[in-house]
Amino acid sequence: MGELWGGAGSCIVCSMLSLTETPALMPPDLGEAMDLIPEAFLIFDRDHRVVAANGAAATLLSRPRAALLGRGCQEILHGRPGPCPGAGRCPLEAGATAGPGILVEPAGGGRLRLRITTSPAGWIGAFLQAEGGAREGGDAVSLVGRSAALRGLMDMVDRVAATQATVLLLGESGVGKERVAEYLHRRSRRAAGPLVVVDCSTLGEALIEAELFGYEKGAFTGADRRKTGLFEAAHGGTLFIDEVGEMPLALQSKLLRALETARIRRVGGTDYIDVDVRVVAATHRDLAAMVTDGAFRQDLYYRLSAFPVRIPPLRERREDILPLAEHFLRQADGGARHLPLEGAVAAALQGHDYPGNVRELKNIVTRAAILAGDGPLRPEHFAVPGADGGRGGEAPSRRGRLDAGRIRAALDACDGHRGEAARRLGVSERTLYRYLRRLEGGG
Repeated sequence: MGELWGGAGSCIVCSMLSLTETPALMPPDLGEAMDLIPEAFLIFDRDHRVVAANGAAATLLSRPRAALLGRGCQEILHGRPGPCPGAGRCPLEAGATAGPGILVEPAGGGRLRLRITTSPAGWIGAFLQAEGGAREGGDAVSLVGRSAALRGLMDMVDRVAATQATVLLLGESGVGKERVAEYLHRRSRRAAGPLVVVDCSTLGEALIEAELFGYEKGAFTGADRRKTGLFEAAHGGTLFIDEVGEMPLALQSKLLRALETARIRRVGGTDYIDVDVRVVAATHRDLAAMVTDGAFRQDLYYRLSAFPVRIPPLRERREDILPLAEHFLRQADGGARHLPLEGAVAAALQGHDYPGNVRELKNIVTRAAILAGDGPLRPEHFAVPGADGGRGGEAPSRRGRLDAGRIRAALDACDGHRGEAARRLGVSERTLYRYLRRLEGGG
């Protein structure tokens, strides 16, 4: 976009601010205009406090836009509350910058590159970019949306991130529990350490134990070398145990011992190893009910749920549907050409209940971008198997018997998770397995 203040009428933001001489008074439409700027952008007043921010800045800094307003440069750029440190120590004091800009390192981890620009009226604009671009394996860690439910979730996670408490993330399949775990890790004092992930739903009992605790050479057939477990790999950082409700009872006692003693023992080993690990667990199951049924240890449940955090499903935060859809479009190959979303396309996206939550929305948006190609994005590009005009949560028993199309649609929405698919179809896992065997056998 070039220099924001680079001449009268060079951009709509510049034009609006040129008419505003008092930094305390913001043009009412400025926030909407700033969202036209693709880069993360903040506006500071003469006291170096944020008076405006665009959506890209809120995403990059992993905070709701409203939480940025009024914050000082010291907190935003260095992660430490307090007044501006003044000339020579505040990058905003340096004035306009050219070239690569100024590098700052927030206390929460990571690095930001700033390009500063100023206006005659005393405004200071800052373009922000994550140094090194996206994190390995995906885009920058953030929670995208603007709903009150998401702001409440982020506030709760911010509070617990500063502690060492064990956290239990609760929510339906596809709501983004791993994303929240990443956000929590990056906001914690362990941000410089590793974030290690294990999904209990994809591993058998023997594999879970070997993955978590490692094993010694010769511990079992095929163990031809020593293997470091994920507890050891996460030393100094965070271990995220996804779908902990799928963990077999026999292993739950070993996990409890590791949590209580901060020590583990490799399979086939005799020596205990000290580990410094914060555990964040997640599940879509009702662990309290599982405790009552004897399927989950009560002592482990209380140990894990020291600080439970419920992640609301997407249908409870519909204000986040369009920001998330636009976020996924930017990630999709060629999807950015279809932004911003509006009209009938936006209505089509907001009219669905998303039983598969954020994961389902991402799949729908990615598919739509592929179907649209170089042409315009239309509502019919968002059609998905099993879509029912926004009544995705209606019980299957009221919509007829199971068939191959509905089963495949449910599995797709739940990213292949059979237990969650069975729940959404209103049948037991055993019944779903029976149908799948029948389909696979052609009977």
